[in-house]
Amino acid sequence: MSILDSLQRIKDQLFNRKHPFAEESIRFKKTYVTGYTMLLCVDGYPSEMAKDELHKTLQLFDIPVDFAKLAIQQAMAAEEAFVHNILQILRAPVHKLVFMLDLYASAQRDNKITDKEQAFLVLFEELLQLTYAEIHFVRNFRMAMLRDDHDVAGKVVQAALEQEVEVPLNELSYFLPGFVYEERLSTMSLFTGQKRKLTYATQLQGEITVGQGAELDLNGMTVTFGNNASIIVDGGVVKADGATLQASMDANQTMLSIRNVAQLTLTDVTFNGANNVRALQMDNAQVTLEGCTFEKCFAEERGGAIYFANSEQFALRDCAFEQCSTLGKGGVLYIAGTEATHMRSRTFFGFRTGGKVKRVNLLIDNCTFTTSRAEMSGALHMYEATAQVRNSNFTACTSRTGGAAIDAYACSVKGENNTFIQCQAGLNEAVVVVKGDTIEAPAAFGTFEECEPQNLLQK
Repeated sequence: MSILDSLQRIKDQLFNRKHPFAEESIRFKKTYVTGYTMLLCVDGYPSEMAKDELHKTLQLFDIPVDFAKLAIQQAMAAEEAFVHNILQILRAPVHKLVFMLDLYASAQRDNKITDKEQAFLVLFEELLQLTYAEIHFVRNFRMAMLRDDHDVAGKVVQAALEQEVEVPLNELSYFLPGFVYEERLSTMSLFTGQKRKLTYATQLQGEITVGQGAELDLNGMTVTFGNNASIIVDGGVVKADGATLQASMDANQTMLSIRNVAQLTLTDVTFNGANNVRALQMDNAQVTLEGCTFEKCFAEERGGAIYFANSEQFALRDCAFEQCSTLGKGGVLYIAGTEATHMRSRTFFGFRTGGKVKRVNLLIDNCTFTTSRAEMSGALHMYEATAQVRNSNFTACTSRTGGAAIDAYACSVKGENNTFIQCQAGLNEAVVVVKGDTIEAPAAFGTFEECEPQNLLQK
């Protein structure tokens, strides 16, 4: 985002901002604003500064500013019927909590609350029949507002939710600009029969394990991974359609690991590795990815975005990979059967030597690989696989050794209708390198534009 774009965005936030209840009925809005005006009048007829504040509030509600005179008259009179009318429209928890936050925001605007203002606030807490937990939330959140402290605000909201307060989450950014609540979740293990559904954006601060017969539902949620944070699904069920999994700057673990899962499909998931961590690691799992996006994923040794091994079925359809990298093999994908050399002599991610040799059946269809890089195999490294790569685009993929886009070892590879643009490999290498492999119809593998030093190389 450019400097001008940032300034325009801030201008829109400051001057085009609307009150959370700006779309309510005109009757609701006028009653609400008049109740709010009572606070401005509690110390006597409002000052010019208070009138200016009222005019700004009316604009936020899309109410003509000439309503201010009537609002002041009604507020000063404070007739019983009028007060009952205010209480009537504020019956819903979201309405009364936002109203109280509005009052506190106004009262503390000059960093002090007068005795009459304090008495007014307490009386309205009683009139609205706020529970102790609701009062605790309002008063503590107003301190976060005063300090402009998002961390404190998050803790206040989480404490309120734990006490079953109906927190108006969508409205809180009006009082604390830029605030988005994230639940803080530390180490947790789910066992047989246990289910956990995330209902808020979540800051993960430890390891979540989902065992056999357990279920973790992340559908539509945003999960941010901190230091030592990861989700390990070991025989259990994970649902993550439409979710966003993103690494923080101190993340240091693969975000999502899948083990011993018979069948899993992930749809429309966005992974952002913050140039720190890998998105997915899979072992003994049959997985399909559809419409997923992987951005800035990184691993030191293998598979910048995805490591897949000891499994027989892996399909990727309509997925996009951007700026993924590794210092080893496979800037985006590392796909290995159990005959992989590095897996023969030791336990590797749940693989035990002596088991059945598995050959991966791999399908990559209509995927894009952009600006991926590696020491070897800029985008895709395959070992012991029967692979179909079709209708996919590889753009600006680079490697020092091996294929700029693809390396295939001991594989059977069929490529069809792929496009390779500006991919660059090391001296005497190629965009696609095969060794001890079979390539069906190499002429149909794809088109190559501005690639160096050569297109296809069989060793």
